[in-house]
Amino acid sequence: MAAGAGDTDPVTAIERGQLSPVYCLHGAESYLITRCLSAIRAAVLGAEGSKGASFNCDTFDLKESGLATALNAAKTLPMFARRRLVIAHGIDLLKADDLALLPAYVADPNPSTCLVLTGDKIDGRLRAFAALRKAGFLFEFARLRDRELPTWLSREAKTRQIAIDNDAVQALADAAGPDLGRLSLALDQLALFAGADTRINRAHVEDLIADSRERSVFELTKTIGEGNPLAAMRLLANMLRNREPALRIQFMLLRQIRQIWRAKELAAAGVPRPEIASRIGMAPFFVDDVLIPARKMSVATLERSLRRLHQADRSLKSSRIDPEVQISRLVLRLAEDAAGRPATSGR
Repeated sequence: MAAGAGDTDPVTAIERGQLSPVYCLHGAESYLITRCLSAIRAAVLGAEGSKGASFNCDTFDLKESGLATALNAAKTLPMFARRRLVIAHGIDLLKADDLALLPAYVADPNPSTCLVLTGDKIDGRLRAFAALRKAGFLFEFARLRDRELPTWLSREAKTRQIAIDNDAVQALADAAGPDLGRLSLALDQLALFAGADTRINRAHVEDLIADSRERSVFELTKTIGEGNPLAAMRLLANMLRNREPALRIQFMLLRQIRQIWRAKELAAAGVPRPEIASRIGMAPFFVDDVLIPARKMSVATLERSLRRLHQADRSLKSSRIDPEVQISRLVLRLAEDAAGRPATSGR
């Protein structure tokens, strides 16, 4: 969510014609920053290729040009247009002394210019950012948490006039993960896949969004069950590169191990495959992802894995050790357990 002037989403305000003379867009969610910047560009310069747009848009890298250059451009009158746009990237890379000119500009901005400052992680204690916040020009775009993704997706679908079931929203959030750019693209792809007159349902998501977080954890659990530490660590590294939180990986592994144990019990009791999938709450075409490791992992290994996963849950929530280090140790131990190897000393 964007936080700033009255904690209002700036894109909504811009679309209503409420354009501020200054915006400082910061945070880890680059997709939302890019979308806000696009809305500002359209509001200031009009449609792409509009007359005079090229004369009235300047872009700066603040680390190279310095803030003074961008502010001087912002003070310049537009040519053959009502407004000019000045975009300055890297505001978070400047030190306090480099930002000294900003509070004075914020107090009296050029009304014919829209100055947009972008950055990642800013220091809100600095005087310049305090001035931006006080004026209502500071907007944060933090990465959404997992529980916030379905609400964001539902709102996006409504805005785009895409009909989607609630369980499909949740399935898409689980599958695509916290990358809003990927979620946005997946939503459009699903709309095309389902057809204009059809509501998107869970089956559509399961059919189309195959490369998912669920698929990643299935693959990770499979390599763990095979007792293959090297392959497991490679898959884990890929998940971490894709910004999957360590605690989320631990949670998914815990759920997967529980499903494997339940599938093992059901298979031993002679329950048919389709019914196994139904009883453990899994799509039928994913059932092999639990049955294969269920056949390979002994009850003793599953018990040991669950103990390790519960211990990791407590540690990830309380320890100061880097979460990525903790989850790496956990995955290595689980794979070594499955391989029947003694855990490496010291881990």
